[in-house]
Amino acid sequence: MYATQKELIERLDRAGIPYFNYQHKALADIMTTIRALGARIGSAPRADAVAAGMDRSLAEIRGKTAGLPHPATLLVFERDPASLRNVYASGGYGFLHDMLEIAGGRNVFAAVKQQAVQASTEMLISSKPEVIIELLYGDNLKRTDPAKELRAWQAVPSVPAVRSRRISALTGDEFVVPGPRVVDATRKLAHTLHPDVFP
Repeated sequence: MYATQKELIERLDRAGIPYFNYQHKALADIMTTIRALGARIGSAPRADAVAAGMDRSLAEIRGKTAGLPHPATLLVFERDPASLRNVYASGGYGFLHDMLEIAGGRNVFAAVKQQAVQASTEMLISSKPEVIIELLYGDNLKRTDPAKELRAWQAVPSVPAVRSRRISALTGDEFVVPGPRVVDATRKLAHTLHPDVFP
């Protein structure tokens, strides 16, 4: 049970039905959950090995990007199709923010200490991202043409990332489903930001 499912948790408590309670905020919480769940189901050694492997892989990515320039990056995970309305981007807290920093980007909304920022057009322009990365996943991916979606950014030609054509779409649920695949997702972010270092 995810920690925010309060009503369902209350019903399970009343019925005396046991459950596993977890919540992912920061990237480290994912490894904590894997270890805790492994202990709960009697697979602690395997869970510890998976989590430790993730920690090592993320540390390796961080080590490669540590001395590189960290471009100001806008990481968008939701918006209205073919427009810049209802844009939701990573704020300065949460596993997406952590992944972006490890990958060698500097979150343009790092000062906003929440997981999501609903960004107006004015905010998008004033944040001056040098790189824009859009995440496409789930059902949206099935009905979306990534190239067509990226053309929506031409509406803000003054944005540095638009001028330099550093706008990318990354596809896959691994970006938004917290689990072992976040390592692959972080590596894809690193490749987008630093293709010479992460071929």
